[in-house]
Amino acid sequence: MWAILNAWLKHESELVEQAARNDAMNLAIAFEEHVRSVVRYADALIQDVREELVKDPDAFQMIAKTKLPRYETLVGQLALIDADGWLVGSSLDSLARKVDLSDREHFRVHRDNLGQDQLFVSKPILGRVSEIWSIQLTRPVIKDGEFSGVVVLSIPVAFFTDFYKQINIGSHGLIALVGLDRVPRAAASSINLDARLDGMVVPGDRPYFDSTKPDNGFYRGPSAIDQLDRLTAYRRLKEAGLVVIVQLSPAEYLAAFRERSQFLISCAAAISILLLAFASFLYFATQRHLKSTAALKRAHDSLREIISIDLLTGARSRRDFLETLESELGRSLRHDAPLSLVLLDIDFFKQVNDTYGHPIGDVVLKELSSLCSAVLRTHDVFGRLGGEEFGLILPHTDAEGAVLVAEKLRVAVENAVIPTDRGPVRITVSVGVASAIPAVDDSSSLIVRADDALYTAKQTGRNRVCFASSG
Repeated sequence: MWAILNAWLKHESELVEQAARNDAMNLAIAFEEHVRSVVRYADALIQDVREELVKDPDAFQMIAKTKLPRYETLVGQLALIDADGWLVGSSLDSLARKVDLSDREHFRVHRDNLGQDQLFVSKPILGRVSEIWSIQLTRPVIKDGEFSGVVVLSIPVAFFTDFYKQINIGSHGLIALVGLDRVPRAAASSINLDARLDGMVVPGDRPYFDSTKPDNGFYRGPSAIDQLDRLTAYRRLKEAGLVVIVQLSPAEYLAAFRERSQFLISCAAAISILLLAFASFLYFATQRHLKSTAALKRAHDSLREIISIDLLTGARSRRDFLETLESELGRSLRHDAPLSLVLLDIDFFKQVNDTYGHPIGDVVLKELSSLCSAVLRTHDVFGRLGGEEFGLILPHTDAEGAVLVAEKLRVAVENAVIPTDRGPVRITVSVGVASAIPAVDDSSSLIVRADDALYTAKQTGRNRVCFASSG
């Protein structure tokens, strides 16, 4: 009896530990997508403002007034620093006085690295105009090959911490956004972190600082902030120089299991005398476990829904689209049913962004998603694979049917007139189609053949549908 109990407790302990790892990583994935979306939209705004400043250097205040309303929940301040380090434009200040920012790292990094047009994400600083703690996202302004200043977008630290605080990770859990320079950008926990984060540098022995290690993973050990033992899940965003960290306290996620274990051990001592009481206990313990499992499954399903949708277009995310393709391809092979893959790319989309600005480009992407959704059948799957590239999974559809669907979609896009704040916009798409070859294609080879067909469509004049060869 005791051997069986010990084996069961070990098994339950492993299940609880694995569930905690899954919860931590799922949260890290959701927060990673949130940070990546914030950085992408912020960078698009910075580049849009910079392009207009190059055309009219004196129009900053008007540009800020026009651009900021759609980003008001994200942006704390939009500012312009001139080549000498003086603040010459701010969405928060009419600038009757100038402010010297030549000592700020986010100015010096661009002044001292001329020719490197890279997004810089600063450490948290106390704004001299806003007087709030914020993270600066910046890009240089280059005119006629010369450094002429820096566009600054300030995101309040509270934007991230308030978002993190919406998630219940326990009284000793912690969520943090840390730079690869080892300086925390934002963190949230039920404990007071403000004093502990001020001037803090995370030890360099953490695995997420090791470039030879994977971009995501786990480790168990003392937290750099308060030395409490925690399970840590991390995901690295190398393009922004950041790491998303989710830490759960073993003392908390194992508490119910330990309490249950002690209770089981106590009951086991009495089982020798009261076998019936032990059987009753097992029944009720099992019912509690089933209810807990159902609640955890609902939480996992909700989290999966968050990360399965592209925030801008409403289409399936790249991750979810590729998982669905793998599943549908396996189903088509098992049931000997046809399946086709369609890849499409907006022709000359960069010109749309350059001509009308990134916000109009976002409108175009949303409208394309709506057009595709209107054309497709209920069982077809539509996803955004990145930038201006989209994909369609067509179950139970052979080559001829897939080409008909693709051509119908191409014509619908060509005939569409997209209304925007900058006037009507028209676009076309190039389309590549491939049908799965039974017992030959896996998802990777099917994507390669569809991508080759898309490349052919682009090379032979764009605004056309090309079908992949079977080779």
